[in-house]
Amino acid sequence: MWSLIKEGKFSGEARYRFEAFERDGAPFTEPAYAPTLRIVLGYETPTFHGFSAYAEGAALIVTGPADYSIPTVPYQNRPDRPAINDPRYLDLNQGYLRWTGGQPGRKLTLTLGRQEIMLNDGRFITISNWRQDHQHFDAAQLKLDLPVNFSFRYAYLNRVFRTVGSDATDGKPPMHSHLLELAWKKPSWVNVSLYGVLLDFRLPVLYTQSTQTFGLRATGPYQFTKNWSALYAAEFANQRNFGTNPAYVNVNYYLGEFGPAWHGFGVQAGYALLQGHSVTDKLTTPLSHPFNGWTDLFANDPSLGKSHGLEARYLTATERPKFLNGGDIRAIYYDYHSDSNRTHYGSELDAAMSYRVKRVSKRWEIGWRFGRYWADHLFTNAIRTSIYTSYSL
Repeated sequence: MWSLIKEGKFSGEARYRFEAFERDGAPFTEPAYAPTLRIVLGYETPTFHGFSAYAEGAALIVTGPADYSIPTVPYQNRPDRPAINDPRYLDLNQGYLRWTGGQPGRKLTLTLGRQEIMLNDGRFITISNWRQDHQHFDAAQLKLDLPVNFSFRYAYLNRVFRTVGSDATDGKPPMHSHLLELAWKKPSWVNVSLYGVLLDFRLPVLYTQSTQTFGLRATGPYQFTKNWSALYAAEFANQRNFGTNPAYVNVNYYLGEFGPAWHGFGVQAGYALLQGHSVTDKLTTPLSHPFNGWTDLFANDPSLGKSHGLEARYLTATERPKFLNGGDIRAIYYDYHSDSNRTHYGSELDAAMSYRVKRVSKRWEIGWRFGRYWADHLFTNAIRTSIYTSYSL
């Protein structure tokens, strides 16, 4: 029995993080701080006639004095503190049965059970790796590898377990939702994704987030030489009301990023538009982690009076210095406006550094992340910062 177990594969991770978040103005009288430890342990069985099973348990422990708010968790709602969505939990993060058959170029994979699902960069469906409780789904997923670098997948999503934890009022809403994607890639040139996300929530408070979104995304990098490449991404999607949504929705999403990369250093100019015509007729991304700034203030497409939607213009710089083997440095500057009735919301500067401590172990990483928001007409000034260390099996 033990010899059979040893043929399987164990996996795990421990990540400690101290996160602090401060916002000016009412109702925030004090900063929030959260020292948390995420522990994950998983096991995948050996494959038998194409079948395998995987189980992964996860827990989050608050390791010391903490004071932060999770607004939709009744016992952790502290309106006077900014929100840090890292709840205490002990959960089955993943548990599924998988069957794989066929040959390379014609391979079929079926996965049934609780699983993590990601679409492209996570704008519409994400795992949300940064949060201590990863988003996961009760779902059935089919993946088909096709000739000439094509692939197709379909997933039926029955329930989502969000990063706020299962004790939250909106933490595990039921749904009858679908994901479709046809992808094609040419290495060192382009990755193309034609996708559809059809969300139909069964929880009344989330009816207005039931939408159908169809989009097309193309990304690089395009490799000119060993050291030179062009970084780029272009995406368009249209979103309309669907299923239980009682409101009319017809909005678009636009994304464009471009810049050069040389010897590990890259610069990109970016533009993202989340259209908004009214409080109800605007782009929604309920299965996404917050984009457009690490302060997480723009977790939702905003509205301010008669101004709706979000236009974000940004500049990103990345560097992997040779003297810091295993290091990664990133800085991003954002400028935010509304889509309709043009209003300047504010601006933000983000910075991050991570380092894989290869001299000790390639599995050990330490890092720091920082976000500073300057308010103009939306929100108030905010500072958010984190330090972390992680080790993975």
